[in-house]
Amino acid sequence: MSRVSNTIEQDIDTKLETNEEIPLFPRKRERIKQTEEIRQGLIEVLDLKYCAGMLHLIAQRNSNLGRVMQPSQKMAYEIRFFSHLESCKDKLEQDSSQPQQLRKQLDAIYQIKARNLKSEIWNGIYGADEFAANFSRSEDAITTEGESGFGATKSAINALTQLAAISPESAGQFDLIKLSKLEDSYKVLHANRYGSRLLKSLLLLSETMERTSTAIHARLDKRPFCFPGHQTQKRDILHNVFIKYYSQRFQPYLSRVHREGDQWRDFTETLIGQFKPTSAVLAHYEKTLSSTSESSLWNRYIKARDAHTKAWQRILRQCNLMPQR
Repeated sequence: MSRVSNTIEQDIDTKLETNEEIPLFPRKRERIKQTEEIRQGLIEVLDLKYCAGMLHLIAQRNSNLGRVMQPSQKMAYEIRFFSHLESCKDKLEQDSSQPQQLRKQLDAIYQIKARNLKSEIWNGIYGADEFAANFSRSEDAITTEGESGFGATKSAINALTQLAAISPESAGQFDLIKLSKLEDSYKVLHANRYGSRLLKSLLLLSETMERTSTAIHARLDKRPFCFPGHQTQKRDILHNVFIKYYSQRFQPYLSRVHREGDQWRDFTETLIGQFKPTSAVLAHYEKTLSSTSESSLWNRYIKARDAHTKAWQRILRQCNLMPQR
């Protein structure tokens, strides 16, 4: 911005403070959904020996470690339990030798777990600290050089979108082997925190482009920067700034952030679209990455980008410097 300011002789405030403009991600209690508990005694009286694998899962859940499961671990447990429960229910329907009481008990458990399933998956994703870290204010913007962290994050967030698509009707077809690799995805999300870096980048880009656009228009509204037929030193300096700093440095960075950011936004839109989100999370999404909310950070960035392009086109046309296609 300082080079543009000096070139067009128009003041631009180059101090960028964006942390306070990033909406705070809701606290965990505002993200977590309450789930229905199985009535005491229902599991105990059920002869779960009939259901292969379920006794082990119940024992795991009731262990000391099981009682303090992290949200992602609890989610994986619930998906496994529901898958085993569904298989047992199918088996029981084909077995007329079992008492009716067993069928009633199993069906009661199935109904509760089916009602809980989407909420358990929601809690496993949106309740996880590793996921929340991708919406914090703490990270620096994406750097102009080196890895942005998007490549690794892309596969991790894609794994979560596959989990989010699970429903009671489709849980039996989900590959449970993927659950054993789930913690790796959470580690990647925590290590890279791409979403947090993207939010910071979008705000920095927006403020930079907004201030630059305003300055260019303010300068041109006062008096022309170039006059027809005049080859001035200022025109040459403007051309040099545009080529060296805008075209060769700023534009590639802008394109990179937009390309990766648009994919990240698509992932989060797909993810949240699989659920009925809590009101706090939905409000945060509408303030940050929503493509339909006029006041979102994403749409602010889009508007700033378009205005920035038009401002540059205005001054370049006046100086007969528009790039030839």
